[in-house]
Amino acid sequence: MWQINTAPDYYRTLEPTHGNVWYDGRVAALLELGAGFNLEFTGIENVYMNAALMGFSRSDTEKLLPEIERFAEIGDFIHQPVKTYSSGMFVRLAFATAVSTHRKS
Repeated sequence: MWQINTAPDYYRTLEPTHGNVWYDGRVAALLELGAGFNLEFTGIENVYMNAALMGFSRSDTEKLLPEIERFAEIGDFIHQPVKTYSSGMFVRLAFATAVSTHRKS
């Protein structure tokens, strides 16, 4: 059984009522995919912005970008403004960015 944690700690949104949880690496909630995306920016620009907010340098993001592009599978649309994306494309890019920037480095 799970309960909501009211503390403003974004990394502990839900806590189990019993048992243990072990993790190694980054942990973040995926409550609202793409919440920080700017609809006027291209997919690439949003990836860089989101990664910067997560503390990644530009060079770190450049290394992650091919993986994000492959996983999102939106092709050349990644160079178009996000406001032109279908909802599925938007979520694919947001999820690809989230899982790539939250993996253990």
